[in-house]
Amino acid sequence: MKAMKKTIAVILALIMISASFVCFAADGEKQYHKYDKVMLLGDSQNSGFRDYEYVMTEFVRIEESYAAYVADTLGAQLLPYACPGFRTIEIRYMLEDDFDGSDEYMFHPAQLDAVGNAGSEEYRAAYKKAIAEADLITLGVGGNDWGAFLGWVVADVFEAENVADKYKEELTKTLESMEMGPEMVEKLVDLAHTAGALPALAATVPTALAYGIGNFYKNWDIMIQDIYDLNPDVTLMVISMSDNGVKGKYYDYEGVVGEPVNGDEAAEPDELTKTIVEFIMTVGNGPMVNGAKKFGYTYVDIAGATYVESHPDAAGHVYIANKIIEALPDYDIIKMVDDVKPGHKYYNDVEYVLKNDLMALESEGKFNPEALVTVGQFNYAFNKINGTDNDTTGTESVTIEEFALKILDQFE
Repeated sequence: MKAMKKTIAVILALIMISASFVCFAADGEKQYHKYDKVMLLGDSQNSGFRDYEYVMTEFVRIEESYAAYVADTLGAQLLPYACPGFRTIEIRYMLEDDFDGSDEYMFHPAQLDAVGNAGSEEYRAAYKKAIAEADLITLGVGGNDWGAFLGWVVADVFEAENVADKYKEELTKTLESMEMGPEMVEKLVDLAHTAGALPALAATVPTALAYGIGNFYKNWDIMIQDIYDLNPDVTLMVISMSDNGVKGKYYDYEGVVGEPVNGDEAAEPDELTKTIVEFIMTVGNGPMVNGAKKFGYTYVDIAGATYVESHPDAAGHVYIANKIIEALPDYDIIKMVDDVKPGHKYYNDVEYVLKNDLMALESEGKFNPEALVTVGQFNYAFNKINGTDNDTTGTESVTIEEFALKILDQFE
């Protein structure tokens, strides 16, 4: 059964692509392309902001951030254009000259220290120029579309209901992390009930939540297309949102890029919290995952990174950097294949099957991902996975349904 599951998992990847075989075997250690300029796009988590000490991170390089680790590991110049408070709306505003910037929380002062700078024409021009010149872009955004935005709205509701002054200490403590996790929601509801603001909160939050999530889903593909319009050949790495509200922490860790993150894990959250967070992350990362299939960028899942409050701690930044570096396209494959480069919708699949010798080039430099698949080609991959000796000479084309039946026959 395990062999069957493994085979089917790989076959699902193979059905996305096809090619004719020549002799080829991938070997050697992974090599990275020469990236001269690495650009950082995103929000406070990605900028290097720290909860435990104030760090001004608006469009500046922050040492010991994951972006600095990645750039230094690759020997590249870092172009830091991540900024606290940024949502997909702010990024679209930076990229589109005709974008409607009427959102009342645009460049929200709760996260931005220099509101006038971030959206100025000077910064917008520099932002677009950097994207156009970058060889590699890491993009991490979405937490403010969901959590922080809702926190801003709730704070405004409490202020409008004259709750902020009377319950300022409790409100400040509750909103401190700006993360709308289950605990924070429960505390806000209790506080609103005590202060008599529950009706206003109940009326406002569903609309605000729908607005934040709706904009995130609507803006994602448009934002990605904006980036590719400015730089069609860029290698784009999209960083997932993470369940920072329930992650344990590692302390006193001297992080070194390329080495594993280790330390003592905190206690596991309860099952209900884990279920809720897993659902939120699945929905929240949905556009990112789907966009990887549509646009061909690399999606980097950073689940497991550790946090202090709502931002990565030192070990968390090392962990994220390692994840990005590990997911970078293999330069040996880039050099070898002319018709499927990073950014191609099938690049990740092609890289996988070539590195694992499951498929091969049709001719020198050509993978030909749109070609029909033969029975022999599928049998070749099946043999590699399972150690079988099925005939690989068949040249007739086969549908995935037909091949699936062939696979199942071998397990009966």
